Amino acid sequence: MTKLNHINLAVSDVPELTRFFQSGFGFHLAQQRGTGKFAVLVGDDGFALVLMHDKNATAKPYPGSFHVGFLVATEQDVHRHYQQIVNAGFDAPIPAILERGGPKAFGFYCNAPGGVMVEVSSYAA
Repeated sequence: MTKLNHINLAVSDVPELTRFFQSGFGFHLAQQRGTGKFAVLVGDDGFALVLMHDKNATAKPYPGSFHVGFLVATEQDVHRHYQQIVNAGFDAPIPAILERGGPKAFGFYCNAPGGVMVEVSSYAA
């Protein structure tokens, strides 16, 4: 079996993106190097999200459709993550039905710090 071990994102703001993933999704900081330059975040399932500062990264370094997606079990879970993100002081649109072709989904996309778009969704009933 092949398992995805980690993803490395080059971003403009490692500390704020670290706080975003900790607050909104329960990642914990496993390793940090330099002052705001490198962080390894680990999720409950052992997946590692590596954040590296890139001096050439801007607030929007990735192509428009690039994003990090979280699929959760229920619409209530979508609301819970939304509330955690907003309570931590980040902006996110109110969750709604996402019409994007294929199966209907309920969720939201938000621009996280460091130039990364994040999706939180569940399959709609």
